[in-house]
Amino acid sequence: MNFEFVRGDDQILALAFTLDGVPKDITGWTIFFTVKKKVEDDDADAVIKKEITTHTDPMNGKTEIPILDTETDPLDGVYFYDVQYKDTLGIIKTVMLGTMSFLKDVTRRITA
Repeated sequence: MNFEFVRGDDQILALAFTLDGVPKDITGWTIFFTVKKKVEDDDADAVIKKEITTHTDPMNGKTEIPILDTETDPLDGVYFYDVQYKDTLGIIKTVMLGTMSFLKDVTRRITA
């Protein structure tokens, strides 16, 4: 899945995990979100990397990945991302990947 965002804007990626249409309990899971300029870059060089362990509604498979304005402000162009989970059994699986395009914004002033 590919996304297009305006840099410097706050975003939230809302995820819902299901199995055969039934919500999956994600209590105890870790969700990894990584954004890189090049796929082959090391994770240490990622422009955004998150580990989400607190979920909005784990019993119903719901979690959110916040992407802050301060994280996207310096970005411009196309980047690669993926979302992986690690469940309570230690199984790791990639559930989303694609590109994120960050567009230059017109308004650069900040008001109170």
